[in-house]
Amino acid sequence: MRTSLVAGIIFANAEDNMLKKLTSNRSMASVPFGARFRIVDFALSNLVNAGVSSVGIITKENYRSLMDHVGNGVAWDLDRKNGGLYILPPYSSRDVRKYTDTVDALYGAMDYLKRCGSEYIALCDSYALANIDIGAAVEAHIAKGADITVVYNKGELPEAAGKKLVLTLDDDGRITKMVKSQVADAAAYSMGVSIIKRELLIKIVKDAYDGQIKNYEKDVLPQSLSALKVYGFEHTGFVAVLDNTHTYYQASMALLNKEVRNELFNKERPILTKTRDDMPTRYGIEADVKNSLIGDGCEIYGTVKNSILFRGVKVEKGAVIENCILMQETIVEKDAVLDNVIADKNSVIDEKMVLKGTTEHHCFVRKSQIV
Repeated sequence: MRTSLVAGIIFANAEDNMLKKLTSNRSMASVPFGARFRIVDFALSNLVNAGVSSVGIITKENYRSLMDHVGNGVAWDLDRKNGGLYILPPYSSRDVRKYTDTVDALYGAMDYLKRCGSEYIALCDSYALANIDIGAAVEAHIAKGADITVVYNKGELPEAAGKKLVLTLDDDGRITKMVKSQVADAAAYSMGVSIIKRELLIKIVKDAYDGQIKNYEKDVLPQSLSALKVYGFEHTGFVAVLDNTHTYYQASMALLNKEVRNELFNKERPILTKTRDDMPTRYGIEADVKNSLIGDGCEIYGTVKNSILFRGVKVEKGAVIENCILMQETIVEKDAVLDNVIADKNSVIDEKMVLKGTTEHHCFVRKSQIV
């Protein structure tokens, strides 16, 4: 695909309320995932793997860690003179109100939309983790002569189904209905990714902004079905929709399945992330590690089973970790016992402390908290 054909827009904060515990100090896009990645890595990589060379990330608040992570975009080959990576912070003037939803966000990014010069825009939210073939979606969009193409998945609806759009498609793949649904049965639902002509997007956003319409996906798209040709593009691979802390935990633990890892981290379309030079993980003589993902730079002297440890985690002698997610630089002191725990960055679990959650209700340790 021609690199200048498509530009990307990523919404970093649009669904922060879904992961309130993990987004109190960061945007949803910068939430850590899978021992070394951030959620934004998936949208960025999907775009770059399709040949997109200009990407704007729309931020609202708590975006310092996101800026630290993406930097100038070098990890995604977006440090370039033409195009590149753009952080689009909240913008307000006499004509632009501080945004409360995605229509306001896009209107605030109007300067980027006008200047990027690409024929199409790929809009990507941050609530769905998947390795999406954006290039194939763009090709299908052009072949159908579509005005808008929505990427969808068929399967059991996410837990917060009322916040997602369920699609009805005709035999040609055209979307005839988009509704919020509470039905728990399998259905085709939007993954928060859509393709649209840049000039059409600019017109739609201006009209929606003037009409005080708030959300692009949930409000603008359903109202456009009769006037525009809106088609669906089915993604058939692994999808994890992050509705709440529990689904984040489930998506993380799914990575312990080799088939899921191979599907999500497709070698043909690699998921890229910021590199960190660190020493290999060190294992003590009495260390016992089974069925776990371990990041670089860890020190493990105790027991770790069915868990995900990010970079720099230290598990001291006698400590037992099971069914846990321990984020970067977490320290578990000797003889502590953790089961079904999510520990945010730089937290410390004191000696002989016992923390146990359940498969439905996980014990959560806040960032830099000492327990």
